[in-house]
Amino acid sequence: MGNKERVREAINALYKSAGIGAKFNGQINEQVAEVFGQLLEDIHSCSAVFKWVPRPTGGPATIAWLVKNMTQSVIEKFKDRQSFLCARTRIFQYQTPLRLASLGI
Repeated sequence: MGNKERVREAINALYKSAGIGAKFNGQINEQVAEVFGQLLEDIHSCSAVFKWVPRPTGGPATIAWLVKNMTQSVIEKFKDRQSFLCARTRIFQYQTPLRLASLGI
């Protein structure tokens, strides 16, 4: 599996953990990585359950950072979680920015 598909898997695992049936099918690029990193940061700030999600250092999240830090075990934690109100709210807020980022907008 390539790095971009691993990022897509992480996004979709997070969606699933929050009880959101939607799948992210957009193009994975550095803008998507940055927006997804912002989403993780927002979730981290409002939900103690997500304190184990790492934070990017030295700038916005990149595809390389996400692949390095969103290990399979983290993705499995996303998949195994039940829905969380905070995470669900943040994900809904970030769905349009993620789609726009995938289009390079």
